[in-house]
Amino acid sequence: MVGYEIALWNAVDEVLAARGMVRLGHLHALRVLDAHEGQARVQEVSEDVGITVGAASKLVDRLERDGLAERQPNPANRRSSLVRLTPWGQRSLADGMAVAQEALDQAVGDEDVEQVVAVLERLRARLASGAVARSAA
Repeated sequence: MVGYEIALWNAVDEVLAARGMVRLGHLHALRVLDAHEGQARVQEVSEDVGITVGAASKLVDRLERDGLAERQPNPANRRSSLVRLTPWGQRSLADGMAVAQEALDQAVGDEDVEQVVAVLERLRARLASGAVARSAA
């Protein structure tokens, strides 16, 4: 499963790169910022992307450098800032998602993905419940 996920990620990322679009890692971060509707702190980026706070801060720095996102003072906490998409970031997100979805559709074809997703969700829930740790003890 992991090997397929990596190959799929690389294939979609290559399509995005070939079309001059934002790469998949940045696209994921843009999706996170969009979901938080201008109220994301670096901490939320860290948690939602699954990286350290330091790595998330550097990622936001790169998004800012590329004009995709901007930091603004957090009115509720002067020690932090809020990160939001710029208009260029919003357009890059929309365009990138369209291209990524097209690439995914080509890669998956007419396979019944819903069945696979359901099995993976059940397996993830089993791991989250601690079933493996209890049975190994």
